[in-house]
Amino acid sequence: MSKQDRVFDGLAQRFQRQIYDDPRGIIRLHILQDDLRSLVTRSASQPPLQILDAGGGLGHMAIWLAQQGHQVVLAEPSAEMLAAAADNIRQAGLEHAITLQQASVQDLAMNADARYDLITFHAVLEWLAQPRQGLEELLTCLKPGGWLSLMFFNYHSTVMRRLIAGDLETVRQGQIASNGKQGLAPISPLKPDEVQSWLPDLGLQLETWSGVRCFYDYMYRDVRKTADMQAVLPLERDYSRQEPWRSLARYQHMLCQKVNNY
Repeated sequence: MSKQDRVFDGLAQRFQRQIYDDPRGIIRLHILQDDLRSLVTRSASQPPLQILDAGGGLGHMAIWLAQQGHQVVLAEPSAEMLAAAADNIRQAGLEHAITLQQASVQDLAMNADARYDLITFHAVLEWLAQPRQGLEELLTCLKPGGWLSLMFFNYHSTVMRRLIAGDLETVRQGQIASNGKQGLAPISPLKPDEVQSWLPDLGLQLETWSGVRCFYDYMYRDVRKTADMQAVLPLERDYSRQEPWRSLARYQHMLCQKVNNY
């Protein structure tokens, strides 16, 4: 792995607390699962999908996919995150369905003997020093006709958050990306139209595009503290595929198919 890429050793507990135990993580998982449900719903007569969860973190998505009856390889470069994922998988009783592998995107590409029906690549692209190159390398692991579930941190959302906070000089200077030393602030936030422009050259056809957290992150903090998630979730779902809210969402989720002749 390039030394410039970000690996999350030392941050597993913070990830759990700030993402998965937080309403932000609940919204994120719900939108992702909504987008993937028709693809991964399996009848008893259908063979399980072979799935790679690249940069799978603490294992929440891998566990959900395994619960749908599929075989999952969870690849994660952080030893600490992988150990926490192993605990979560054990508690879910899914050791038989999920294989753990300590590997970066580059490691996976170098050993692309296995080809997968579905690759989930969620909130990883923005932590790579060279996002497009990393994505291109990862796609060597995807079967022709297979599916890529790509979620990435939205540059436009970061600009909006800074404008709302009155951090105008930072926006004027274009200093939006993190220097890699600010905890969970991504080093390579990406513009949705930029990522979309990559897809044809990468042999990918966009099938579903959703915004993840279209408005929740913009709510006043004191409002967020008392917000009823039973009211928030349906509205987040409603707005997730509507412009202009989709393009301002904190994350972008693009479900793409790898065309057979690529």
